[in-house]
Amino acid sequence: MAAFSLHPDCKNCVAFCCVAFAFDQGDHFDFDKAAGVGCPHLLPDHYCRIHAQLDQKGFSGCVRYNCFGAGQRVTQEIYAGKSWRDHPELAQEMFDAFSKVEKLHGLISMLEAAKRLNLPDSLEQKRAAHQHELESLSIAPGDLKQLPLDQLRRRVEQFLSSLRQEVSPEALGR
Repeated sequence: MAAFSLHPDCKNCVAFCCVAFAFDQGDHFDFDKAAGVGCPHLLPDHYCRIHAQLDQKGFSGCVRYNCFGAGQRVTQEIYAGKSWRDHPELAQEMFDAFSKVEKLHGLISMLEAAKRLNLPDSLEQKRAAHQHELESLSIAPGDLKQLPLDQLRRRVEQFLSSLRQEVSPEALGR
């Protein structure tokens, strides 16, 4: 199927998740951070100073976060390994691309998870068609700007919701 991975590979990313998104102080984050601002725990090499103690230091949100492989895909496939630090003129474009690819990969991940439901052939064909469509989308910066994420999300959610009526409760884990 996809030529990319849905599993995060932080070694091939430039810590988009530590910069692009905002977070609010609360149960999962120890302080507020604005979008587009690097976390103060982020080191110059794009690694986290407190990675081994994230839970203990009040950052369970970081532990739970999954970019579904969007970070390394954007870093390597779109920007050829460039960093927002070395190219501040591209930073916002990079963050926007990461946010969109992360959402796209999240949808693909949901469809990938639906494979485990042992769907009847007709539904598996629909699931595979949805997944193939999403995996085939271009993530070039110009194409990402036109990506109808809301429409794609609605279609995937409608399909997944339809499985409740079509699949046995045992297959859905009930």
